[in-house]
Amino acid sequence: MKTALSIIVPIYKIEETLLRTCINSLLKQTVDNFEIILINDGSPDNTENICNQYAIKDNRIKVIHQTNQGVSAARNVGISIANGEWITFVDPDDWVETNLVESILKYSNDPNLNIIFYDYFQEFAHTQKIKKLNIESGLVNKEWIKQIKLAPFNNLIIDGKLYEYETNVIWNKAYRLSFIKNYNLQFDVQARKGQDVIFIAELLQYIDKIYYIKSPLYHYRYLQNSVTNRFNPNVMLYNEIAFKHYERIMKKFHLSSEYEDAYHTRILTRLYSSMRLYYFHKENPHTYKETVKEINALLDSTHIIKLFRKYR
Repeated sequence: MKTALSIIVPIYKIEETLLRTCINSLLKQTVDNFEIILINDGSPDNTENICNQYAIKDNRIKVIHQTNQGVSAARNVGISIANGEWITFVDPDDWVETNLVESILKYSNDPNLNIIFYDYFQEFAHTQKIKKLNIESGLVNKEWIKQIKLAPFNNLIIDGKLYEYETNVIWNKAYRLSFIKNYNLQFDVQARKGQDVIFIAELLQYIDKIYYIKSPLYHYRYLQNSVTNRFNPNVMLYNEIAFKHYERIMKKFHLSSEYEDAYHTRILTRLYSSMRLYYFHKENPHTYKETVKEINALLDSTHIIKLFRKYR
C-alpha cells in the first residue's frame, strides 16, 4: 500500500529533550499509514545517534545524514525522497497532536485538492494560545482564498480585520506531493531566513481550492533563543533575497497592484525586524554611532526612499 503521508523533519542543533518530544509525538499517531523523514543537517551533537536509535526501533522512520547546508536544503531533500501522496513539515522543537495524520488523511481524497490548512497551538513558557480562523471546517470560500493568497506578501486581512493566524508558514498545512513536484516548488537554499514565506507565496498562486480543519493539530514552540529571535548580522541580505523572490513571483503571475502594495508594506515591516535582529540587538558589537551610520546608509537606498515617500 502506498504511503499516505510523509512527515519531513529537518534537524540542526536542537536540545535532545525537545527533539525526542517531537519524534515521540509523531510515533503516537492514531493511524499508521505514514513515514517520518528525519534529516540531520550536520548537527554537531547527539542528533545522529538519536535519529539512528529511532530508525532501528520503527521502520516508518527514514534517516538522512548530511553536511550542514541549511534548513532549505534539508527540506528539499525530504521532498525528493518522500513516498507519501501527501507531505507535511514539522520543526524539530515542536510537536503534534496524536490525530494529526488521521485528520489530514480524512480530507485528502479529493483529487482536486492540493493543500489543507489546520489550526495550531502557540506555546510559550507559561501559557498557550490557539490560533484559528473565523470560519468552520470545510472548503474555504473564494474571498478567503483571495486574501490567503495575498497574505504572504504582508498579512492576512479579512473585512479589515487582521488575523494573527500564520498563513505564511509551512508547518500548519499538508500538501499533495505530486502538486509540489509538478510545479518544481523548492526552498531557496540561499534564503537562511524567511524561506518558508517565499515557498508559500509562490505555491499559493497555483491554488484555487483550500480545505480548512478547524482543530488545533500542531504545537508551535516559541523559544526566546530561536532563529526567529537570534542576533542575525545577515538579516538585510536575507531580506534582499526575499524581496527578489517577491518581485519574481509578482512578475511570473502578473499579480495586481494590490499585491505590490502589500509587498511594499512588507519591505517596511522588514525594516523593523532588521532593527530588532541586527541593528539594535543586544549582541550587536557596533557602537551606537556606527549603528546610526549603517541605518542612514540603509535609508538612503533608492527603494526605501521611494516607499517612505509613497506611504504615510
